[in-house]
Amino acid sequence: MTTLAADREIESLMSLHPKGFDLSLDRISRLLERLGNPQDHLPPVIHIAGTNGKGSCAAFS
Repeated sequence: MTTLAADREIESLMSLHPKGFDLSLDRISRLLERLGNPQDHLPPVIHIAGTNGKGSCAAFS
């Protein structure tokens, strides 16, 4: 394979990759609205995430 052919193949593959990402909450907000905003009817919740210390953190909560 020549360098020119390899360059064309790489360009072709790169064109398949998305140019950007939508990091907004618009899509999930619309979905929740269509579902009747069930999150508004839940009791207060504490979500504890991470690698270490979740048990200790939960015990203090």
